[in-house]
Amino acid sequence: MKNILILATLALCLTTARADLTASHEAAIEKLVVALQVQKQFENNLILGFEAGMGLSSDQIKAMPPEMQQKFATGMEKVKTTILEQMGWAKLKPEIITIYGKNFTEQEAKDVAALMESPAGQLFLGKQLKVTADLMKETQAKMKILQPQIMQIMQEEMTKQ
Repeated sequence: MKNILILATLALCLTTARADLTASHEAAIEKLVVALQVQKQFENNLILGFEAGMGLSSDQIKAMPPEMQQKFATGMEKVKTTILEQMGWAKLKPEIITIYGKNFTEQEAKDVAALMESPAGQLFLGKQLKVTADLMKETQAKMKILQPQIMQIMQEEMTKQ
């Protein structure tokens, strides 16, 4: 019962927040998220974040026997599909519009959308996905090196009296 009440309150808050956007503000936000290619970037980052969270490097995957590599690849594709089905654009678009609406005024949304629709804005957006992917890979490589130290710290903290 408590969970139902919490979910109902959350739904009411989200509905109320979205209702606070005027029709013209919401239209400007819709145009902004299209210009920013938010759907593409959101779903790409969702998958990149999941893959980084898995903590497996391509070397570790290549070290698996070939039949395990295939099973792993199949499993990963199923997981990615599930993530996109449950947390992808179609499920979260209303919340994303609300978040952008709370962070951009109507005029700011119009201005940024115009900038992103320009040739320079399009160039930036085209490069951004690759930059993000490269940053995730670099971060993952650094975390791989740092992981033993993190584990040592956690082990020390967990065994303190």
